[in-house]
Amino acid sequence: MQAFFAYLYSLNLISLFLLFLVENAAIALMAVLLGFTFDGLLTEMKRLISLKEIYWTFATIFFNTLVTLAGYLLFKYGFIVFHLESDLLNILIDFVVLIFAMDLLMYVFHRAIHKMSFVYRYHDLHHAYDTPTAISLFVLHPIEVMGFGSLWLMLLFAVDFSIYAVMLYLVFNVAMGIIGHLRKEIVPKAVKYNVCFQWLANTGFHVDHHQHEQHNFGFYTKVWDRLFGTLK
Repeated sequence: MQAFFAYLYSLNLISLFLLFLVENAAIALMAVLLGFTFDGLLTEMKRLISLKEIYWTFATIFFNTLVTLAGYLLFKYGFIVFHLESDLLNILIDFVVLIFAMDLLMYVFHRAIHKMSFVYRYHDLHHAYDTPTAISLFVLHPIEVMGFGSLWLMLLFAVDFSIYAVMLYLVFNVAMGIIGHLRKEIVPKAVKYNVCFQWLANTGFHVDHHQHEQHNFGFYTKVWDRLFGTLK
């Protein structure tokens, strides 16, 4: 990990931006390909993806890159601190804290967007799709991308997390984004109705939000929707 950071320190700002741009583009491409594969729609991608979705996906990649670059610079200059220790228990604790903290922050932000009409007009772009596909995950207005990105950076600024927990969380975040924008449920029924899974977000949970916009504001769990009475 130290060698990787040393490599990043050796790059100038333009090289860093290009590196993070490639990274975010690769993540988006992987997410879309996986999503269409799980939905069994891989051969129909060209027909199901519009030019509008491609445009906004490129915009989201660009602004996600700005968030990544901002996070790196905050880290480089000591405003964000990561632990490099590899103790498994501490990594798992940090990972769980990240999930619940970000889920709460995004729940509040997401619900607030729906309550404020002058902001919702930007979020409405994402709600143009009542039966979303994997690419819908990236159809976001830049203001929304920067809003969610700012929440992420503020949390990292406020609390020192394990770098390995952060990496796990980022993988988890993309995975949950894909799951939330599928057309069919991939979790087996025997597992889906298990008591533990009643507290986790799934495909139907987020699809219901696209169709019933005053419910299901959570991203990873149903905890906050249950607590605040917005669960459908």
